[in-house]
Order: sequence, then C-alpha cells, then structure tokens
Amino acid sequence: MSKSDKLRIAIIGAGIGGLTLSAAIGSLKRQRDDLEVEVDIYEGASRLTEVGAGINFFQRSWEIMEAIGLDQKLLSYLPRAGEGMTRQYLQFRKGDQREGVFIADGQMEGGSYRFHRADVQQALLSAQNGCLHLSHRLISYEEKEEGIYLHFEGGAIATCDVLVGMDGINSVVRKCLLTSRGMSQSPTIEPVWAGDIAYRSLIPSEKLQAVFPGHRALTRPMLHLVSFPVAQNKLINFVAITAELLDPAPYDGPTATPCTVEEVQSIFKGWEPEAQALLQCMEKPLKWIIRYQVPLDRYALGHVVLGGDAAHSMTPYQSAGAGQAVEDAYILATLLCDKACNKETIPEIMEIYDAIRRPIGNGVIEKSRVTGRLVQLSAPGLEDIAEGDEKVSIDRLRGIVEEHMKSFEWVWKEPIKDDRERALLMLSDLEKVRTPNWSIANASLIS
Repeated sequence: MSKSDKLRIAIIGAGIGGLTLSAAIGSLKRQRDDLEVEVDIYEGASRLTEVGAGINFFQRSWEIMEAIGLDQKLLSYLPRAGEGMTRQYLQFRKGDQREGVFIADGQMEGGSYRFHRADVQQALLSAQNGCLHLSHRLISYEEKEEGIYLHFEGGAIATCDVLVGMDGINSVVRKCLLTSRGMSQSPTIEPVWAGDIAYRSLIPSEKLQAVFPGHRALTRPMLHLVSFPVAQNKLINFVAITAELLDPAPYDGPTATPCTVEEVQSIFKGWEPEAQALLQCMEKPLKWIIRYQVPLDRYALGHVVLGGDAAHSMTPYQSAGAGQAVEDAYILATLLCDKACNKETIPEIMEIYDAIRRPIGNGVIEKSRVTGRLVQLSAPGLEDIAEGDEKVSIDRLRGIVEEHMKSFEWVWKEPIKDDRERALLMLSDLEKVRTPNWSIANASLIS
C-alpha cells in the first residue's frame, strides 16, 4: 500500500474495545514495514476515566493479550506476576438465608485473570498506536465518495476511510448506521432494560478483614453476591444484583446513580453473615440499571463497523462484555492489516468481520440473558423456588450450578485462534474471487 493509499481508520470511543483495536493495529504494524495505516481515536470525554471496577479475561481474550504483547504488562498488576490463570474454582453459595449454604465449586477450565479496569486501561494506553483526541464527541457522520466525514460537537470535522464505532451502549455510530438504513424506529436502535439492577462497589480488603476476619471473598471468587479480589488483592470487586422478570423495556432515566449502603442493605436484609459483611463494607456504591442490546442483524455495512457495547451490549452474567470488545478489536485489526485490505476491498472486509463476529456476539447476548435467570433462580422450571427458601434440596441446587458452568464452556472449547484463521481463510478466498457479483454468500468457508 503506497502512502497515497494510506488507510485512515477512525475509532469512536477510547474504552477497552477502542484502545485494544489501536494496540492490536500497532502490534501488527511492528511486524510489517509496508503497512500504511493511520489511526485516530476520538473520545467525547475531556479525560480518560474507567467507570466500573473488575474485569475478567478468560482464555479467549487472554490469548489476544498475549498476541498483541500486553500479557507481561498486565501480569505486573497481579500480586505475584505469572500467577492467576489457573483452573480456579468459583464458589457457589445460597446466601439468601440466615445460615448460608455451600452448594458447589465450579471449575473454570483455563481459569481467568481478574484485573481492576483502570489497570487494563493503563496497559492498553501504554501500547497505543494512534493519535488520541479527547473532547471530541461525535454527533453524526456522512459518507461521500472521497471518504467519511465526522461531525463533532463544537463544529470540528474529521475524515476517514473506515469508521469504527466502539462508542458504547448508547452508540452514536449505531444510531446513525441504522437510521441510514431506514431503521430509526427499530427496537435495536436503543438498548433495553433487562429488569435487573446491579449495586456495585469496590471494598477495601483491609476493611473487610477487620469486619469479618478470613472472609472467603478476600482470596477467592464467590457467587451468591458476586465478589472477587482485584488490584493485587487490595480491593474486592463487589456486585449485588436484583432481578425482575420483565420483557425488554425502554429506559430513559439515568443508568448509574449513587446510592447509600443502607439502601442496599435493606434489599438484602436477612442474608447470611458473610453477605452482610460485604454489604456493610461497601464504599460509594452505585446503582446500575442493567441494559442490553437487542441483537443486530448487521455489525458492519460499507465502510462503517460496530464493535464492543455498540454492537452487542449484554447483561453481566457471562462476564464477557469487555472480552467480546477485545475479540471484536482483534479480528478487525487482523482483517484491516492484511495485505488484501485496501480502500476498494473495505466493504468485503467488513462483510467478513460481520460473518465472524456477529454470530458470536449475538450468541453471548443470549447466553448471558439465560445464565442470569439461572443464577437468580428465576429460569423456567424454577418458579417454585422463592428467595430465602431453605427447603430446596442441595442436589437440585448443584444441578443448577452444573448447568451454569456448562454455559461457559465456549470460552475454553472455542479458541479465538480458530476465528482468526477462519477470517483469514475467507480473506484468501476474497483475493481469489474478484468478480463484480461477488458477495459473502459465495464464500465457501463460512460454516
């Protein structure tokens, strides 16, 4: 690719997905001297902050961190570098009663690394390839023959050849893309409320140790209320979730608001002492309305592509939201940095990305929804179990845990390298087939 044909990529959003895409492109550029790709990241905020606390990297997403050279940087944030990705057990408890009940240990093949989100952000920032533009909030874009024109608040304008919407659950890029397709009234244009509310907090480990010496949450992940240690075990990521069985519903109010510890305690009154200790130690809790994306029928069209929460925001029950954004970034970087990619082949490149990523992203949306109902004991077939029910048998609860753990098998049985290889095979097919009537439906390598 000559300099006059340099591919200009604009990433909207400097979250985990956008930063990973930039870092992945940078990693591939270091492997190819002839790669002429220019990256600009546009972020609406005036400074980068990470809302949220803990983040899980299961085997699929950790392999990406290794591939782009960020594994050692991330390992430095662990208590003992090199430890953490173990076949760690997740302890399941039924804690909604005065005396909590141990149910089972769920084995996560391949394990997971658990980080504070701010640490992940810093690692990604250390590997940035592009130019980061803060205080650039996108309001619209328009496609012209010579490129895509980006319009920002305040009147700033920029141009690009490829527009990547990594701008979160309220994505402007998604809304513009759907509107351009005549879908402004589609239920997919805005996220919907799942009926769930999450109360989130970071708990200082020293504080929990003082209140409840030897609390299991200090050293291991637990699932009754969700808790696991982060930030070199100095903090406990804590999430308490309430759920109502609702059809997907629009939600116009604020999605994250401060609340009091007393408010959260009143909701979980009557739970076991370990749960009460976690609730007592919450600091500056936030009340989050859990929303998700009604599955899209396309993640890309022409020179515009969606990734991360802009494409597939989901409920948190598969701990996969950030991981899916990382996967989007990796596959997209692989395609955009291949020798077959140029300004003329971008539409076909985007079709390949869509064919690889959309079935997975949409599938995880559904897996997470189903898993959520299961762990909240509100899935079909569990209608007879009420909160605080002490009569439900341990065998039945263990069966629920087993079903829950099976829903995670994709994270270790389906390696990301297989998706990457499939994308590259489809791309090699694209190189061979150069006819005006070519379409992704002709690609024999789609399974």
